[in-house]
Amino acid sequence: MSDVLYVQIFVAGNHERSFDGRSADEIHGALHGTVTYLQDSWVEVEGLRVYGTPWTGERFSPADAFTVPYSELDDAVWSNIPSDTQILVTHCPPYGIMDDDGGLGCERLREAVFKRIR
Repeated sequence: MSDVLYVQIFVAGNHERSFDGRSADEIHGALHGTVTYLQDSWVEVEGLRVYGTPWTGERFSPADAFTVPYSELDDAVWSNIPSDTQILVTHCPPYGIMDDDGGLGCERLREAVFKRIR
């Protein structure tokens, strides 16, 4: 029987208001078990570089944790994704990729993924 590796990777999102404003170390400490929390950080899993970021663009919603104006996502968030990222974990999906038929995705993240990470 082959060894199976189970890894739990977590990024927060706009509904995790109790985590907003807390450091990544504080959030990781609040999680139970062997969960790896990624907040603008990466971890290597079986030789793959996994980068995670919780940020999404501001919407008119009370669920506003980990949000910045869409116009600031490029400079504040997406430009920090390492170009050697092999697996990207985000709360906000890239536009047109698993985003409810284009209704929820971020066009700027899609551009960053296709320009910088390919």
